[in-house]
Amino acid sequence: MHWESFYVNPNDIRGDELFFSQEETHHLAHVLRKKKGDRVWAVDGEGTAYEVQILHVAKNEARAKILKTRRRIGEPVAEITLAQGILKGEKFDWLVEKATEIGARRIIPVTTATSTTVAGPQKRTRWQRVALAAMKQSGRSVLPEITPAKTLDQVLAMGPACRHRFVAHTGPESARLRIQSDTQHVSAPKILLIVGPEGGFTQEEIQRAGEHGFQFITLGPRRLRAETAGIVLLTRVLSQLGELE
Repeated sequence: MHWESFYVNPNDIRGDELFFSQEETHHLAHVLRKKKGDRVWAVDGEGTAYEVQILHVAKNEARAKILKTRRRIGEPVAEITLAQGILKGEKFDWLVEKATEIGARRIIPVTTATSTTVAGPQKRTRWQRVALAAMKQSGRSVLPEITPAKTLDQVLAMGPACRHRFVAHTGPESARLRIQSDTQHVSAPKILLIVGPEGGFTQEEIQRAGEHGFQFITLGPRRLRAETAGIVLLTRVLSQLGELE
């Protein structure tokens, strides 16, 4: 299903009406030329989509009546966190956009021994804006969280809370991705993926990941750029889970 949506802050949903922000109102009224009486879809970034009818459009705000709601439109069942080594320039912007489109629930910028880029609050704010635009464009209803930067050890410590945990790696210990179906679990699987920065992981970091129970996954015979590797691993996982069909 291809559909066009606008973002509404959950705090701006009041009873059976909702209010669009100045930025969304501009896009609604001046870019797409929507007017009173038109029906559109809005998403709150928390998994709910609203079909609404526009009641009023002003310069800085639009008001709409909620007609019906739907839950988790465009969302995979699996809750996948992509922990990616911080990349130079605008490469991380591209990664956030594509990972959001494909279905990542959370994206963690990771600092490693070979990282050369720092991810401060301004970059995180920009990445969250990129994710918001990608959520609307791709027809999702959950806004992926872009967390503050974490060290590799902090990410490795998150492993036990996840049903599956994988590291993209080109070494001899790596294997092809295989996700076994688990009928004992009825809840949505939590999956943690780790991909290194441009310089890759050190042997010591690989050893620590193995000690934390992570599986090493090969992404094929060709050498991929770091940002490409993150998207390929995410796509393979969702594909094996049947989430891209």
